[in-house]
Amino acid sequence: MLRKYTEKFLKMDRRLIFALLTILMFIPLIKPLGLPNKAVGVSCQQVYDFIENLKPGGFILISLDYDPSTRPELHPQAKAVIRHAFRKDLRVAVMTFLPGSTGLIEEIFATVPKEYNKKEEIDYVVLPYQAGFVAVMTQLGSDMYSIYDKDKNGNPTKKMPVMKGITNYDDMSAVMCITGTALLDQWVLYAGDKFHVPMLGGVTAVSQPGYGPYLQKGQLKGLIGGMKGAADYEGLIGKLGKGTTGIDVLNLGHLLVLFLIITSNIILFFMKRF
Repeated sequence: MLRKYTEKFLKMDRRLIFALLTILMFIPLIKPLGLPNKAVGVSCQQVYDFIENLKPGGFILISLDYDPSTRPELHPQAKAVIRHAFRKDLRVAVMTFLPGSTGLIEEIFATVPKEYNKKEEIDYVVLPYQAGFVAVMTQLGSDMYSIYDKDKNGNPTKKMPVMKGITNYDDMSAVMCITGTALLDQWVLYAGDKFHVPMLGGVTAVSQPGYGPYLQKGQLKGLIGGMKGAADYEGLIGKLGKGTTGIDVLNLGHLLVLFLIITSNIILFFMKRF
């Protein structure tokens, strides 16, 4: 009788496996599980520690340069970093060099500021899309109002409370670029190295290894890499989101595959022995 059931298990319809996998994947999509994650990336921890050590009222400029194609990895990073900045009562300015990022930025600031009671023009400002990154990055080193005299809504930025005492990189606590392009390299070159402003980064998993030298030389103070980095950061700030969901889905899928492989091999072992 037992042999009969074990043979049925080995001949299980693959559609049943796919159905079980689908069910498992839906669980974290409904609510992130936050499966144990003890191995937080060193460079991700560095980003968290840097922002955590900034004094309330500090100013951080965040360049969000990604579009829907890299959204699954980078959007959770951006939300986690902005949540952390708001929790630390930092002033935040957000900009972009990619027109495809504008809608994603609007999506973030339609919800995240409300979680921390933050007000536009007082606690944060969203700057308009600008082309010509070299000119913009360089000009920010002398007078940012020659480029960003108005915000995305057309309101003058210079007299906004969020911009009080901010003229150029010298007045900023840090600059961070979260991107699916090579713009982080340009930020390091034209802002970090030239004007000595602390640089932080967030990139896709496939791009992360290439930034090792920047971290080793101190040109980057920290780096978030891929969805794993987003999940790590969400765990550090205690606010689970889509990054954690993505990692939970991968973990549950891997656990199911491992369970089926191990179980099948055990069954085959006993069938041959007995």
